[in-house]
Amino acid sequence: MKRLLFTLLTFFIVVSASAHAVFIETSLQGTKGKSHAIKVVYGEPDEHEDTSKWWWYKEGMQISLTLTKPDGSTTSLATTAQGNHLLATFVPDQDGVYHVSLKRDTERKEGAKTQYQINAIATIQVGNSTLGNTAAHLDNELFVFTEQTAFKNKKEVVLTLFQKGKPAPHAAVQIIAPTGWIKWLETDEQGVIKFTPVWKGKYFAEVSRREKVEGQAFEEYSRASSMSFAVN
Repeated sequence: MKRLLFTLLTFFIVVSASAHAVFIETSLQGTKGKSHAIKVVYGEPDEHEDTSKWWWYKEGMQISLTLTKPDGSTTSLATTAQGNHLLATFVPDQDGVYHVSLKRDTERKEGAKTQYQINAIATIQVGNSTLGNTAAHLDNELFVFTEQTAFKNKKEVVLTLFQKGKPAPHAAVQIIAPTGWIKWLETDEQGVIKFTPVWKGKYFAEVSRREKVEGQAFEEYSRASSMSFAVN
């Protein structure tokens, strides 16, 4: 799959490693009435560090995920540590689009000027309904969203970056292809990025943004967010 084509070099940049990030890994297709597994992992895509090495997680820490159902109702999913990931499960009880999200401020050392925040999103479709596929169902302060429910190789992908509920213009988003190649794209005035995938498989979108704050014990928020989608 790692074909070195000149035309691809104008689109993707190969790197030996990208920055570590928190990802939600799960099948993006679910079945009504059947248990669905969700993993929270840390590291590179498909290269996960053991939880004992996660700088933001301590043994025994209670991490929960928010499950938003197609009808907009929400529930909390508890996770348990499983070596190199945190595991949660749920049973879909309606057709449509489910969103699983993680939003957490990390522990900040006394006197530190930056508060880090982790965000991660996963979208799961059950059946053929697109009910619930709306950014309004997500309350994360930073996330990448798409209205597409299917992605085809060599067909344009459209993603929108949201920050505090509004599209975020002129922000850098990193796209990681299944081969490990990456591309940095800048959102337009509507917070939108577009690109055409050249390989099949799972893609990741990552973004980080800093924001100055006042009236807090720290000077800035540094938020990071990730999501994934499968190209067929």
